Amino acid sequence: MRTLTLTLLLATVLVAAAKSKGGSRTTLGYRECKDIKDDYRNIKEKGMKWVKPKPLSAICGVDGECPDVEELANGHCGFGIRELAAGKWVSTELDESDGDQKYNRAFMRLFSYISGTGNDQGVNIPMTSPVVTQTNLDENYQQNGGSMHFYIPTEFQENPPNPTNEDVEIEDWDDVIVYYRAFGYKGLYVSPEVWKREFGHLARSIVAAGLSSDWSRAITGTFTQPGVSDQRHEAMFVARGHYSYYYEPSEYSWNDARGYKECKRYPNTVKPKAVESACGNYAQCPAVEDMASNGCGYGTRDIKAGSWASTDILASDGDDRYVSAFMRLFNYIRGENEDSQEIEMTIPVITKSYLDENYEEKKATMHFYLPPEFHENPPAPTDDLVEIEEWVDTVVFYRTVGDYDENSDVKALWEKEFTILVDVLEKAEESFYPYMAVTATFTRPGYGQQRHEAIFLQWDEEEEE
Repeated sequence: MRTLTLTLLLATVLVAAAKSKGGSRTTLGYRECKDIKDDYRNIKEKGMKWVKPKPLSAICGVDGECPDVEELANGHCGFGIRELAAGKWVSTELDESDGDQKYNRAFMRLFSYISGTGNDQGVNIPMTSPVVTQTNLDENYQQNGGSMHFYIPTEFQENPPNPTNEDVEIEDWDDVIVYYRAFGYKGLYVSPEVWKREFGHLARSIVAAGLSSDWSRAITGTFTQPGVSDQRHEAMFVARGHYSYYYEPSEYSWNDARGYKECKRYPNTVKPKAVESACGNYAQCPAVEDMASNGCGYGTRDIKAGSWASTDILASDGDDRYVSAFMRLFNYIRGENEDSQEIEMTIPVITKSYLDENYEEKKATMHFYLPPEFHENPPAPTDDLVEIEEWVDTVVFYRTVGDYDENSDVKALWEKEFTILVDVLEKAEESFYPYMAVTATFTRPGYGQQRHEAIFLQWDEEEEE
C-alpha cells in the first residue's frame, strides 16, 4: 500500500478548505454539509473528485463479516457517529524500517495469520471488513508509528488461534464510539491527498458540532478490495466524552424555547432551540439564574462568576477576523497552553462589540467559557493574543434568534434583533448599557435547530464604567 502522508494533518484541517461532492445519507450513513457539497463541485483534478462510496449494507454480511456496530443519533452534518462493539482483533505494528512497504508487509503478516500459515492451529479464518489502520500523531501532528488490524469473525471470538509470528498479537478492544466520514475511490490505493482531504473535512465537522475527539490517532477503515470499481473507505477519529443527544422542537412551546413571552407586535418566525436542551446535554454552559422580567419580548438572567478565555477580534484579519479569533481560542482549549491541557468545548461562544457615542463599533472581543474545574487554576495561554478573564456575576437582558443559516444577512439580522431588544427594554423601563452589544452563539449557524442571543448588560447608571 502507499504510505499515508499524515504529516501536518491536523495542523491544517481546521483552517484549509477542501472540495468534494456529496452523497445520500443512506449511502454515507450521515447527512453531508452543504458547504462541503458546494466546494466539491469545483474539483477539476480527476484523482481528487469525490466518489460515492459503496453502502455498508452491500458489504457487511454480503462480502464478509463486519464487527457489530450501532449508528447513533446524529443531528450534525459532515460525519457519522457509530458505536463499535467490544471484540477481538488481530493486530501488528507498522515497522518504519520497512519504508514504503510497511503497509504491505503489515497486511501480509495479518493475512498469513488468517490464512492458517501464521497461527498455531493452521486454521483458515475468513477475511472480514474493514482493514483498520491507526496512525499515531505526536504533539505537532507528525506521524509517530502506527498499527494495522483485522477483526476476528464471530466463530473465533471466544478462542482465536495464537499467532506464530511474534510481531502479531490478539487484542481485546472495548466498546468505542467513533466519528467517521465515508468516500469511494477509483483506483488501486487511495492517494495521501484524498485521505488528508477527508480527515480535514472530518475534523472541521466535529469541531463545528462542538464535539471532541482523540486527535492523536488518525484511523482509516478500508471495506473493499483495492482497485474494485465500487469501494468504501472511512476516515475516523475516536470520540472523546461523547453524549447521546436527541432534540424534538415540538416538545417545547414558543415561550419555553425562547425563555420568555414574546410581545404580540413581533410575530413568530423560526422557533429557537431551547437553551435547556443544549446546556448540560451536548455541552457545558456557565451557571445562570433566570430572573423575572418587567415586560415582554426579552428574558433576564444572572450569569454567575467564572473564568473565560478571551481574545480581541482584530480588524487587521479582515474578513477572516472572526474565524481567526475563534481559532486562537480553540487552539487554547485544544492544548496550546502552558500545561498542554485539553479542555472541553463549552457554549455559548460570546462576542462583545464595544460601541462609541454614535453606536459604531470601536473594538470587538470573543470569549469561551472555561469549565468549573479550571476556574481555580486555568492553564496559562501560550498565545500572547489570548488571555484568561475573571468575570463577576452579571445580569443581562437577552432576545433569542432562531432563523440563522448560511444564507442569512448576518449584519441585518443582528441589527434587527438589537433594535427590537432596545425597543422592548425601553418600554419595560429596564436600565441597560447601550454601548456594548453582546452576541451568544449556542449552535452552528445553518445546521439544525438554531439558538443565538442578542444581549445587553443591566446598567446601574450610578456606576460609571
